[in-house]
Amino acid sequence: MLRASQGSVFHLPIMTQDLDTFITQFNGPVYGTALENAVAYKEVTSSDSFALLLGNEGEGVNPELLAHTTQNLIIPIYGKAESLNVAIAGSILLYHLKG
Repeated sequence: MLRASQGSVFHLPIMTQDLDTFITQFNGPVYGTALENAVAYKEVTSSDSFALLLGNEGEGVNPELLAHTTQNLIIPIYGKAESLNVAIAGSILLYHLKG
């Protein structure tokens, strides 16, 4: 992982904290990736500060964490594809949300 980052890890602020605690204390929108009560990601405006919860492709985001989301987002998929890889989905969402 360190090598794959091409040194970026040395220029990014890295924080460690219990995720549940962080989400409840975070002062900004918390977006989840889940189908329940979701809106298309383009319906949400970009923001300087937000949290984005991405789950694995098999099980998704932990339901306990989804209970803390401000809004769940979906990426509409057209054609015959059933889903997107989590890295691709995260990239699309970060590009849009960060503006």
